[in-house]
Parts: sequence; C-alpha cells; structure tokens
Amino acid sequence: MNTLATSILLYLFSLVILIFISRPYLNPLPRFLLKLIPYGLTGLAIYLEYSSGLIDDFPTLLAYTTLVLGYITGIYSTYYFKLEEYHGRFDTVIDLFVILVAATYGSPNLISLAVMWSAAEIIGWYLIVEGEAHSIEGSLRSSRGYLLTSTLTFEISVFTVILVSILSVMATMASVDIGFLIKPFKTIPSYSEASIYFIPLLIVGFIAKTANIPLHFWLPGAHSAAPSPASAILSGLMTPLGFYGLYRVLKLVDLSSYSMELAMVLAILGFMSIIYGWIQVSAQRDGKKILAYATIATNGYISMVFALYILNPSNGMENLLGLSILMHAAYKVTLFSEIGLVEASYRTRYIHGIRGLSKTLPLSSIGGLLAVLTLMGAPGTIGFTVKALSVYYIISHALDPARLLILAGFITYIAISAYLAVKYMTIYFSTPHPPFPEKPREIPRAAQIPVLVLGLSNVYLPIVSIPLLKESADVILLFSMISPLMLLATVLMYLTVTRERGVKH
Repeated sequence: MNTLATSILLYLFSLVILIFISRPYLNPLPRFLLKLIPYGLTGLAIYLEYSSGLIDDFPTLLAYTTLVLGYITGIYSTYYFKLEEYHGRFDTVIDLFVILVAATYGSPNLISLAVMWSAAEIIGWYLIVEGEAHSIEGSLRSSRGYLLTSTLTFEISVFTVILVSILSVMATMASVDIGFLIKPFKTIPSYSEASIYFIPLLIVGFIAKTANIPLHFWLPGAHSAAPSPASAILSGLMTPLGFYGLYRVLKLVDLSSYSMELAMVLAILGFMSIIYGWIQVSAQRDGKKILAYATIATNGYISMVFALYILNPSNGMENLLGLSILMHAAYKVTLFSEIGLVEASYRTRYIHGIRGLSKTLPLSSIGGLLAVLTLMGAPGTIGFTVKALSVYYIISHALDPARLLILAGFITYIAISAYLAVKYMTIYFSTPHPPFPEKPREIPRAAQIPVLVLGLSNVYLPIVSIPLLKESADVILLFSMISPLMLLATVLMYLTVTRERGVKH
C-alpha cells in the first residue's frame, strides 16, 4: 500500500474514533486521553506524507501547529461547553474541525485539498450557527456572511486553480488526464501561461479567507458569534488557510512576471487592513469583537510578509512567513479561549469594565498575559522574534517603492499593536470601574489550565518548530537564549497570582 492510501486510511480511522469517543458514557478524563488517538493518527498521516516527500516544510509546519494547538483547545472545549450549558458533544465537533483543518494543510494533492477544506468550511459554518442560537449578543447574520463570502469565494479560487492545472496538463500532455487531481502537488507542472484575467480569480478567494480589506466584512460577526473554542480555531488556525492557498497558487502557477504587481496589491491591502483593524479594536468594548478585528490587523501584517516573500522567495523568507502565522495562531487561540472563560465568569463579553482578572482567573491569566506580551513584541515571545526578523529582512535589501510600503506597514503594526496590548493588559489588574454588581462566577482551575498551556506556546512554539524552520534555527535559538524567559515567567506568576490588588466585591 502506498503512502497516499495509507494516509487516507489514517484520516478515516481518526474520524471513526472521534465518533466513538463522543459517546456520553465516557467521562471527561478518559475522553481527554482518548482524544490523543485521532490526533495521533492524523499526525502520523502527516508525518508519512512529509517523510515520503509528498508535502514540504511549510504545510507540515502549519499542519502540526494546528494539531498541537487544536488538541489543547479541544481539551478546553470540554469544560467550556459545560460551563456555557451547550447540549450535546460539541467538543467532538471541535476535534473534527481541528483535524479537518490540519488535514487541509497536509493535503498532498488538489482533490484532497478541495474536499478537506470544503468540509472544514461546513463544520465552521455549523459552529457559527450554533453560537448564534446560543448567544444573546452575537449577530444572527454572521453565518450567512461566512457562508456567502468566506466559503463561496474560496470555492471560486480553488476551482480556478484546478482549471489552470488542467490547462497546464493539456499544454504538456496534449490531453486531459483527470488523474492529475490525485497526483502530489510536486508532480504537477507549473503553469507558465496563465492569462492575466485568471489572476483575480486565483487569489480572490484566498484573500477573502484572510479577511483583508475589502473582503473583511464577514469575519467580525462570524468569529464573535461562534463559541469561543470555535472562534479560536476559526481565527487562529483557519484564516491562515488563505495564505496557504496563495502559497499553493505560487507553486502551481508561474506568476513571476507579475511579482511586483502582486506584491504591491498584497502590501496595499495589508496596510489598509492594519490601519482599519487597529482603529476598530480601539473602538470596541466586546472582547470577541476586539480579537476579531485584531485578526484583520494581524492578517494584514502577514499579508505584507507574504508580499515580501513574493519579492524574495527564499527559504529564509518562507520561514518568516511560517513564523508570522505561528505568532498569529499562538496569541489568537490563547486569547479567544481566555475570553470564553471571561464570558462564563462575568456573564458578558463586554470587558471595558473588567479589572483584576488575575484574581478571578489566576491560571488562565498567565497564559493570557503571555499572549498579550507576544502582541506587544516582548523579548522571549514569538512576537519579538517575528517582528525583529521582519524588520531585518526588509532593511537588508534596497528599498524600492514596494519595500518602503511594507516597511511602513511593519512599523505601523509594531507600534500600534504594542500600544493596544498595553491598553488590553489593564483588564488583568487594578480595581474595576464601574464595578460589576455581582461576584464573578468561579471557574474551575481545570478549565483554566489549557489556556495557560496555550499561553506557553507563545514562548516555546518557535523552539519546538526548529526542525521545520531550518534556515531560521540559529536566530530562533539566539533570541531564546538572550531572552529572560525564567524571569518573565516568574514576574508573570507574581503579578497574576500573588498581586494584592484585584477585584473588590
């Protein structure tokens, strides 16, 4: 049996086991352990594809990041859905969602990419619908916006990729062999005669998935309406599929003659998204909306990194693109998970009056603070590594108009994100104003631990990813060695657990 068939069987086995562990007679502890089986089988399938050369470092990095952060989010969702009194086994749906997203990144061919991605879109839409039905604060139009914009535009682009690939096969073989749909990406010849009219169709769906302006409007409502574990996956792990789609387009279609134009388009859209996203963040009170608009801003930043990658398609730049996505995944999954506990404790998503959160949620606050420090770009976090490397790569080349725009975008993102991160950090300390009339609901420590672990990924994720980031290994190790990680962890523990100031009730 070949590697591709084996990996497909492993994916199917993982889905069957997910159905089994959804049985209600299994209590949380065995389910916590049993979740390792489908995740492990999916990880094994991805490893077989990687070791046999079916997929390269970049999708493997994104697939394993999705599995690791998704597994922790799946554990968190077991407690979250009980706290929020959802009916049924929604945590199993979360696990299914994670595995489908990971399998999309790990897809070795066009047909599996289209099938897995489409299935993940359907599960994401279902979770948004359930969140709308359960929440009294979410928009009732969010699921329609997600379905019509995010999902539909993706289908347009992925089928345009298939069409262009068909043309490529016809050009090289003088016939249509539909079997190319199951052949590995690396065996499909790069199409070098793509019409300029194809290019908008090739990229529009993937740009919509990243929620760059002007195709951003579906994201804030959809990500804030979904249950928090789903929001974490949708925002932190699924929107990067848009960048992966663009990456696949560049590998399948030779667009080198349009590289400057494409880079300028992505840089302009990214810069606009950064400005718009951070303006909206500063105007919001809803914690989920704050994080949703932060997704638009950070994806704008990643778009500018992608533009730089188009201008300089080196292994080092590919690593920086991967690290940028890891940064977004680490801090966004952590904060969306934490805001779910805040909502469960305070019975509201409006966080403008919340202070002293470190007293209410002492363990999860450590994870939340690490995520905020990543957004701030503090040394010792992945945010510092990414932002330092971004500036280094841009100034190490001659500054043409495109690179000047990208540099301006980097500086804008770094400065505003640091300012807003400091502002967001106030929810953890001080006395609330106005004070909440009722005492916050006590959240079990077991529900807070997954958020703490997710927060630690903001420090350690680059280090464990070194085998797939070979070109950046020395820099990652250097930043890790010079950063006062132990001091940072000690200060965070002191501030969040032993600080005397807190909520007064």
